[in-house]
Amino acid sequence: MTDQIIEKEAGGLRRVWAWRSTLKWRGQTAAGEEPISSVVNRLVWPVVVENLLQTLLGVVDLIFVGALGAAALAGVGAALQVIWVIQSAFTAVTTGTTVLVAHSIGAGRPEEANRALKQSLLVGVILSALVGVGGSLFAEPIMALLGGEPDVIAAGATYFHIGSITALFMLGMFIAGAALRGAGDSKTPMTVTLWTNVLNAGLAWALIFGHLGLPAMGVAGSAWATGIARAVGLVAMLVILVRGKGQLRLDLRGTWAPDMHLLNRTLRIGLPSMGEMTLMSGGMLLYGIFAMRLGTDVYAAQRITLNAISFAFMPALGYGIATTTLTGQSLGAKNPERAQQTTWYAAWSCLAVISVVVVAAVAFSPFIVRLFTEDEQLIAISVDALRIIALAQPFQAIGQVLAGSLRGAGDTRFPMYATAGSIWFVRLPLAWLLGPYFHLSLAFIYVSNIVDSIVRLWALWLRYRQGKWRSMKV
Repeated sequence: MTDQIIEKEAGGLRRVWAWRSTLKWRGQTAAGEEPISSVVNRLVWPVVVENLLQTLLGVVDLIFVGALGAAALAGVGAALQVIWVIQSAFTAVTTGTTVLVAHSIGAGRPEEANRALKQSLLVGVILSALVGVGGSLFAEPIMALLGGEPDVIAAGATYFHIGSITALFMLGMFIAGAALRGAGDSKTPMTVTLWTNVLNAGLAWALIFGHLGLPAMGVAGSAWATGIARAVGLVAMLVILVRGKGQLRLDLRGTWAPDMHLLNRTLRIGLPSMGEMTLMSGGMLLYGIFAMRLGTDVYAAQRITLNAISFAFMPALGYGIATTTLTGQSLGAKNPERAQQTTWYAAWSCLAVISVVVVAAVAFSPFIVRLFTEDEQLIAISVDALRIIALAQPFQAIGQVLAGSLRGAGDTRFPMYATAGSIWFVRLPLAWLLGPYFHLSLAFIYVSNIVDSIVRLWALWLRYRQGKWRSMKV
């Protein structure tokens, strides 16, 4: 009996020691390597800031357009949601670019990283051309499918039409930034996006309301401001890449002919991520339709709360992207132990940051909502809803890091399965019951976010624990 007790306690100590080994973040795993805590933090925060700034491009549009009334606010919000669905297709290129560049740099093959960048840009031109043609022809029918009132549809169609024909600039910035992050440079995309935001804010103020001698274009002015700002940002990134940034350099003189082997590798990695994002954004689109069925005010409140909480989610997104890069580089260098230590450091750091952000979101929700609108009815609906959806963020944070690590290893299929299952079979059915069926408030609908996030985190944790990511080929 005593031997059994001793063996049981020894087994527990071994498990504790194994767990402790995942927490060795400050030590170096090889001579000359930078401590994990330093390299993660150096890469994460520029990514977080950049994603905050990317979100601000849409949020600034909503803040300025909010002065035009609830219909304009709801229309632009609906258009932005459809544009997010389209961005999902772009992740097939951006995720593949990040993973291939990271593995190539980690393996000491910068020439392969540069070829991957050129092939990604080539695909980006083709994709954005298709989006531009489709958006130009079908902007109004697409907006009408969401079921809004006529003035909401008109505002949304105007914004979506212009956003579609300027999609090249958005996708170009995404691809260039993905390649730079894969090479370990997250500061350059952040800096370029910062100046893009400054330009967008100034142009939006002038073009929406007719300042500086320019015509007052309303919703159209907001869309053109974003398109022009992104065009300038893309030019800046391309100039930086042509001049060379670290081991990454865009050689305009070399061949631009399609490399089918490299394109296949990029798409094999990226297509599951495209599927994941498409299923997620499609689910969010249906989520918006549920809210729209409860009235324009409820839908406008949903647009406000989702855009507000997106700021709280930015650290999780940043840690996830950083984990993708560092896992790819570690596995490219044949060092899975460092990849694992990086993942757990990122997960716990992200949870700590998100917890602080959530407390702030709950405490200051009235002030946050008033940044978007002065309509007291919208404020009343939004404040309680924002507090509820904030509670889902800690679960989403750790899930985002685990998914990022799996993607960096080349396992992009399972995050797609986890996302599709949790959103379409947990969040949406529950949201429909609490919203259109029982006709409860937006805050009750957001309970489905909490349940969905817990289920998804559980699935991702089980997958990561299996350890198959250690030996995947990209």
